[in-house]
Amino acid sequence: MTHKAMIGMRLALAFCLSLGVLALGLGPIPARAEGDMFSPAVTVNGTVVTRYEVAQRLAFLQVLQQTGDLEKRAVEDLIADRLQMDAAKSLGVNISDQDVGAGMTEFAARANLSAEDFIKAIGDAGVEPQSFRDFVKAGLVWRAVLRAKFSGRLKVTDAEVDRRIAEGGASGGNLRAMLSELILPDDGTGTALALAVKIREKMKTPTDFSNAARIFSKGKTAADGGALGWIDTTTLPPVVATALTGLKTGDITAPVVLQGAVAIYLVRDQSIAAGDVKGAPQVDYAVFRPAAGQDLTAVQGKATDCAGLDVAARGLPEEALQRLTSAEAAVPSALRGVLAGLDAGESAIVAGVGGVGELVMLCSRIPQSIVPASRDDVQTALVNEKLALMATAYMQELRTQAIIVQE
Repeated sequence: MTHKAMIGMRLALAFCLSLGVLALGLGPIPARAEGDMFSPAVTVNGTVVTRYEVAQRLAFLQVLQQTGDLEKRAVEDLIADRLQMDAAKSLGVNISDQDVGAGMTEFAARANLSAEDFIKAIGDAGVEPQSFRDFVKAGLVWRAVLRAKFSGRLKVTDAEVDRRIAEGGASGGNLRAMLSELILPDDGTGTALALAVKIREKMKTPTDFSNAARIFSKGKTAADGGALGWIDTTTLPPVVATALTGLKTGDITAPVVLQGAVAIYLVRDQSIAAGDVKGAPQVDYAVFRPAAGQDLTAVQGKATDCAGLDVAARGLPEEALQRLTSAEAAVPSALRGVLAGLDAGESAIVAGVGGVGELVMLCSRIPQSIVPASRDDVQTALVNEKLALMATAYMQELRTQAIIVQE
């Protein structure tokens, strides 16, 4: 993989995690006539959005490997940007150039890049620095608008906190979750949501989820049964964090409607961030190395648990079968990703030393003990959820009141 491709992948991963959506492959951006680029594409309350701006946002979304009707989404996003700027003006909200610069640096850091390297990477795909700046500024403005409009109305009662704690703690907060996902592209017709509901109804166990993800998911994790690995829930959008609220290890969410996709999530494990941890998550797994001429696929078909590997290893040298229990973080990185996609008793064939195939089987996953969320954590999570709902309703109100003319 080239350095440029690696940067592009990191950009996509950072952006997708912030949305809770897995990146999917996309086609080329439609070309437009050079002289037509600065003509109006849409007018929002008398302010023009040019076709050039649409093309730039489209290019940015493609670099981030987003899914769905990207041209339509680019227009809708830019309409939202204009409405957010109008709301800021009416409330007297301003964002400084220094704040925008800091926001650009923060966004680039999600992909482990400096702002300069980020700008260079997207510039290779035709995205101008000003387009990136406008994108970041609109997001910062909207946050400031929401604070100005709703900060005095975000009240959480003791009864609400008590109820959430009884349900299982905070949504978000400092919780980490090992998640798997099933992603269906959404064209806005409701077909994807209907399919997701049917798939979800048939899921009863983590194994059901993994099988369904391999068959139906259009995300890049499909081959691994949808395994995403450990996710800091503070990076998830409120709609996903809300869907995870109160779920226990092994639970599956209802379908979640995201931008351009419908997703279902499985909670494989949960933990509290460093500082509140009791113990550490562990995995019990086996690595089987076959004898010369031994058919690994046949071994895999017969062994339904780790005890079955003991049978396959009879008569072989002791090193042919290793049974290991280790903190998950200490597992070699190549195996860690494989094990994250397995349920107990499931196995995968991987390339071993010298390219010889090996069979890796998860015997059991030992959940991490967690500390109950504090009242402050729960209160903060409830405030964020209420703010997300208010923000959605406010944007709908702004759209209803706006004069939007498609050119």
